[in-house]
Parts: sequence; structure tokens; C-alpha cells
Amino acid sequence: MNNLSIIVSSTRPERVGAHVTTWVRETLGSDWNITVLDLAEINLPFLDEPQMAGTGIYTNPHTLAWKEQVDAADAIVVVNPEYNGFFPAPLKNAIDFLFAEWENKPMAIVGYGFGGGARSAGALTTLLENVKAHVVGSLGLFFNTDLSTSGEMTPTDGKAQELRALSRQLRAALAERSQAA
Repeated sequence: MNNLSIIVSSTRPERVGAHVTTWVRETLGSDWNITVLDLAEINLPFLDEPQMAGTGIYTNPHTLAWKEQVDAADAIVVVNPEYNGFFPAPLKNAIDFLFAEWENKPMAIVGYGFGGGARSAGALTTLLENVKAHVVGSLGLFFNTDLSTSGEMTPTDGKAQELRALSRQLRAALAERSQAA
């Protein structure tokens, strides 16, 4: 069974990202070995590596630990809120710590917010493509339809089917990656 990591990108003390992550984990748990990478717990400092990530030279223990966690994932789902139309700063920081580790990594985005996280997912897709990740798609969860602002999950079966379709796309991208290697 392949390894799927779910990145919880919100670090706010009162956040719904953990609730969305639980739903993703429960929906996809029978298909993957799942690890949750909670950026609030990982607590990376603001980018502090002396070398640019593109060099692949990492010296700080927290960077090396983050690298190991990303490397261990065969595919990644980013649970991503929309803050003022964009993704959270801690997520940008976490992505910027690494470079080659993202290349061809199958990734999907589960966005949430009043607009389903669509603008944030678009911006995040651009960033991930810049570091050469393979973004297979995104799913939007809407406040007051799929979840409450306090995190009560009410997604329809259709949303679960969309999530399973993203999972299949991640598997297909992973298979393509394996064949190309």
C-alpha cells in the first residue's frame, strides 16, 4: 500500500483544518497508509537555511526532518484554507524549505472556505507547479454547505466521490512516475 501524507496547512489555534483532515483520512484510509503532517505541530521557523533550496544542501535539523517527511510520502493531499484569497503563509514557508523533493510528487488540494477555497487552490497550484510538483486537481469544500465555520463536517456523498476520484488520480500519477523511473 502506498503512503499518502496529508498536510494540514492552517496553523491558527481555532481552525477547521483538523476536521477536514479527519474527513479526508476517513474517506481515503482504506486505500493508503496515511500520515498527517500538521504544520502547527511541525512548527518550521521562517526559512532559515543558508543555501537556496535548489542546491539540495540542507543543514538545519528541522529542515532535514521536514525533508524526510516529504520524501516518505508517495503522494500528498494539502488541506488548505483560503485566507484573503490565498493559502496560509506557513504553507508557503514549508514549500520553500525544499525544492527537488517536490519534483513529480503527485499532489492534490482539498480547499475550504466561503468560496470553497478556489482562489487559494489556484494560487497554490501555481506555486506547486513552480517547484515541479504534479498537481492532479483540487476539491472545494464550502462553508455553510460542506462544513461549518466551527468545523462540523456536512459534505455530501458527491464530495466524497470527488475526493475518491482525486485519490485515483494520485494513484495514476504515481503509477506514471514509477513507469518513467
